[in-house]
Amino acid sequence: MQKKLIALAVAAAAAAPAFAQSNVTVYGRVDMGYSYSGSHSGDAESRNGIDSGLLQPSFIGFKGTEDLGNGLKVGFDVQTRLNFDTNEERDYIASSSRRDSYLFLSGGFGTVAAGRLTTPQNAFLGSLDPFLDSAITGFSTNYTQGAGLLNFVLSGKADPVTRLDNTVAYISPSFSGLTVTVAYTASALNDERADDDLDANIWAVSPVYKNGPLTLGANYHKVKVDAIDATETVWDLGAAYDFGVVKLAAAYGQDKLELGGDDGKVKQWFLAATVPVSAAGNVVLAYGQQEIDDVDDSNNDRFSIGYHHSLSKRTTVYAQYGDYDIEENSLAGEGYESKFGLGVRHTF
Repeated sequence: MQKKLIALAVAAAAAAPAFAQSNVTVYGRVDMGYSYSGSHSGDAESRNGIDSGLLQPSFIGFKGTEDLGNGLKVGFDVQTRLNFDTNEERDYIASSSRRDSYLFLSGGFGTVAAGRLTTPQNAFLGSLDPFLDSAITGFSTNYTQGAGLLNFVLSGKADPVTRLDNTVAYISPSFSGLTVTVAYTASALNDERADDDLDANIWAVSPVYKNGPLTLGANYHKVKVDAIDATETVWDLGAAYDFGVVKLAAAYGQDKLELGGDDGKVKQWFLAATVPVSAAGNVVLAYGQQEIDDVDDSNNDRFSIGYHHSLSKRTTVYAQYGDYDIEENSLAGEGYESKFGLGVRHTF
């Protein structure tokens, strides 16, 4: 017995430096609630549901850093989407189940990261819309992202591209509030297989200036798929200012697709407001529009209203409603024209 205790003590002593040097954090978000979708267009049917990720997707993540000395740090972050209502992956969100996963090196020069990364466009627009990336009321419901138009042509669905595979990115240090993000991938839509010529080359740049209540920024990215002679060019401008009694935000963007000898363009914008009504509660509103240039009856208008109440720093209850005017030639084509959600978001 004594020998076993000695052996355990020796093993613990040997492992102690490894435990002391590790710096891994488990974190994530659980978002659950009730949703109703109705007043449908096309063949969609009204539905009630207990759903995960109504305000923001639920996920679990692991991240860690190591101090290399001389101001250098190396670290990683890996995230996986979780669906707490069913605890299984659903086909229609399979691509977004794979969230960010990357390795990074940071120092006085900024940060260099490689892996699967959120697009600068999604990060910037998501910081302006108080509904974040809500599937019920957020900007992504009528604002193309990434290669959204290209997806529409290839699959008939304008699914947003919010993350890019096989990406290298550089994030500059803050220059008096100005930060610039540059990202590039030569294979955003597949697994870099040698026999696959449908690689999508994407590069993006996004300067964002933040100083006190003011945020100003832009995004520009280009998608090229040589195998089908396709080029998609996206740009966005946005700003927000917190007046104290109300925070106002706005964004405007264009998404142009050139495919062979044809081309098409989408214009889109939104206005948003956050109004504090108590120390812990905010009323949030947004109105936005998406329209295919030179195509009649192609508008998709969004009106969103909601209330967010912080029970603590990590727990928020919310209610939100979205009303949509979906015209027959819009990118949405058919879908729900009213959505309601009531839920709780908890971070850990």
